[in-house]
Amino acid sequence: MSNSITPNSPTADIIRHTNEFFMKIRLGTPPVNIIAVADTGSDLTWTQCLPCTRCFPQHHPLFDTRASSSYGTIQCGSSRPCPPWNGIRCLNGICHHDIHYVDGAHTRGLLSTEILRMDSTAYSTVQIPKYIFGCGMDNNGNIGEIGSGVIGLGAGPESIVTQLGHLSERKFSYCLMPLDLPGRVSHIHFGDRAAVRGPGTITVPLVPGRPGNFYHVTLEAFTVGRTRIPFIGRSGAVEQGNIIIDSGMAITTLPRHFYAQIKQAVTMHTHAPEVPDPDELLELCFRKDRSLQLPSIVANFRGGNVPLKRFNVFVTLGTVTCLTFGVSESHINYGSLIQQNFLVGFDQHARRVSFKPHQCSHA
Repeated sequence: MSNSITPNSPTADIIRHTNEFFMKIRLGTPPVNIIAVADTGSDLTWTQCLPCTRCFPQHHPLFDTRASSSYGTIQCGSSRPCPPWNGIRCLNGICHHDIHYVDGAHTRGLLSTEILRMDSTAYSTVQIPKYIFGCGMDNNGNIGEIGSGVIGLGAGPESIVTQLGHLSERKFSYCLMPLDLPGRVSHIHFGDRAAVRGPGTITVPLVPGRPGNFYHVTLEAFTVGRTRIPFIGRSGAVEQGNIIIDSGMAITTLPRHFYAQIKQAVTMHTHAPEVPDPDELLELCFRKDRSLQLPSIVANFRGGNVPLKRFNVFVTLGTVTCLTFGVSESHINYGSLIQQNFLVGFDQHARRVSFKPHQCSHA
């Protein structure tokens, strides 16, 4: 890491917009605000750049590489290969990225370098002079109107956590604001300020050796009311590292057989007829009613039990209240909505993730 890096603990705003959570950093000289999805389920940071052949709408202007005196690309060739990262290749002497996401979104463009600036806990600015990111010039996806891309918080070498080096100490924590609160901004901390501890903290071991650079943990069961539903895998037992902590996806996705059991238990405890979701996004919905009796739900991890609030697992959309779980056989994830109003701390060296109930409006 460069000697010009200021030895302070970096911090950044986490901005809630609709049902997604965005992180704000600054790139370039002069610095430009970048607001992008805070995603523990990916590594590479990317933002939409000019000139752009296909870009989705965003509130802020696209990043103009020609307006920054510190922008650079990464050269490559037979004797100088590109970084051996997912979706990176050499094309016409320059490294390119081509990243695809499970929801169908993608980004293609130039693997680039820039000065990254973040605030610090010492009320000064932290600078990373050669931060590697993707300049997306062919992108599609639903980034929630205000977002320009993704900030990768994964465990890979290209993630912001890794590139911060000794400033992050491979540790970070965030607090995601509930959708039903008027506040919109909380914070993400790296390094010394990222510790999550104290009464009520549940510490869950990370499971290494699984595919990708994801934060795999072991979910043993969900308990709906008094009904414990084990997460039995194809092996006939609870499998190690069967779910990832993914702040980049709103809903929690589970295999069909497991989801079906949770759906049945919720329906039995609720004693209300199902109605369709008008937006056709979620499978289990009930008509919005003050008398609706929804069951308590607890996430039973190997390492501890995390009691969930109603807003973690149910969302009211217009005239319906729906369970915020979905179905996927390939991408099993613990999404951002279920993490609302928890301090969530990641420590890659200690191989653990911690959950602590917290009022994120005070984080």
